[in-house]
Amino acid sequence: MLWSGDDSRKHVRCSSRRASQHRDVGATIAIVQQYDPATLFQRAIRMLRSGDPAAGSLLPELEHFPEYGPGWLALGELLHEAGHRDAALMALGRAARAPPPSGAAAHRLGQCLIESGSPDAAVAAFTRAVGLDPSLAEAWYSLALARQDGGDHAGAAQGYQAALHARPDFHEAALNLGVALQEDGRMDEAMDAYAAALRLRADSFGRIAQALVSGRTGALWLDPAALRRHLVERS
Repeated sequence: MLWSGDDSRKHVRCSSRRASQHRDVGATIAIVQQYDPATLFQRAIRMLRSGDPAAGSLLPELEHFPEYGPGWLALGELLHEAGHRDAALMALGRAARAPPPSGAAAHRLGQCLIESGSPDAAVAAFTRAVGLDPSLAEAWYSLALARQDGGDHAGAAQGYQAALHARPDFHEAALNLGVALQEDGRMDEAMDAYAAALRLRADSFGRIAQALVSGRTGALWLDPAALRRHLVERS
């Protein structure tokens, strides 16, 4: 059967689409063969740092390596530094999903989600981060802060305790543990946490004294010297 004129045009269009698809596949193969992902991401990041306008044409090529987590993490950090929050979230999301799973990438994604006003998603990212790597003291600390901001003082205390377990010299975790315990009505435990914070940093005494009178529950010490002695005795 002969093609009609209309069918012939359809045939030409189909052939053109197939040819275009073959070219796209060929280009992808050429890119993958020409660059390893580390080199391609390093080149893109270098161009972005220098303000090279050609970086815009290179960025789409990164899509050929969706599972190269270290590259997406580094790119996300750079985009965040440059103030491109949405692009940073996209890149960090890729890093967090790339195999093998990375606690550091999930933590960094959570931090950007906090900044973008998505606390629930951030808590989920922090929870995933500490699940992947329980030794990440900073991720435990971020999770505790997010819980505390959400009014979950008991959950925050657990997070600060985990941060201190992972890093015993983590002063801010010790100090904030005292605040969370105090807000949870557990004053005796809070004083122990404040004592630990003071032991780690003697210059935090003023912050401890202020926290004791600022919370929903607390204690007013009229004699700062007596408070300092009391905390030293507990440590």
